[in-house]
Amino acid sequence: MSSFTKKEIIATFFRLLEQKPLSKISVKNIVEACGINRNTFYYYYKDIYDLVDDIFNIETEKVTSQNPVHGYWQEGCLQSMHYLVAHSMIIHNVLNSISPEAIKAYLFKVAHGLLMTFSNKVTEGKFVPEEDKKFIADFYSHGFVGIFYEWIRSGMKQEPENFIELMGRMLNGSIYDVLRRSANESKP
Repeated sequence: MSSFTKKEIIATFFRLLEQKPLSKISVKNIVEACGINRNTFYYYYKDIYDLVDDIFNIETEKVTSQNPVHGYWQEGCLQSMHYLVAHSMIIHNVLNSISPEAIKAYLFKVAHGLLMTFSNKVTEGKFVPEEDKKFIADFYSHGFVGIFYEWIRSGMKQEPENFIELMGRMLNGSIYDVLRRSANESKP
């Protein structure tokens, strides 16, 4: 099976999401619009939610690979926010079909992974207990997810640049300071 087919499934799914909520899209809709059979869809995905998860992972990988976490989080967030604004109808249709807990869990997973990568990079060569780094990543991830989810839920009205500037004022330096203090207070 070619990657072209997988890309076509994703593109067709996006086109359908521009027209109706996720809850109204079936595998049958996708395969008919693609001109493929059901088995081809199931070769790639076990269900529509598996397709959604794959799309989230593909889009996250695009942003994180272009913007390494260390020193460039603003660019990655701005790209993500502009992507969401540009695809607001799709986002609206997904938001209204997936539970808030599932969306927050996904955002948390992404934020936590990025913050753990960031923490490991910042503390290279220093001793910081893994449980400290995990707690710090948990703390900042919960804050980020809460404010980011609210921005999405409320219609993404605040300009991404203003949003990121405010977050930058809150975050720049504070994560470094917490990790540095943790390294100074934790001797092996």
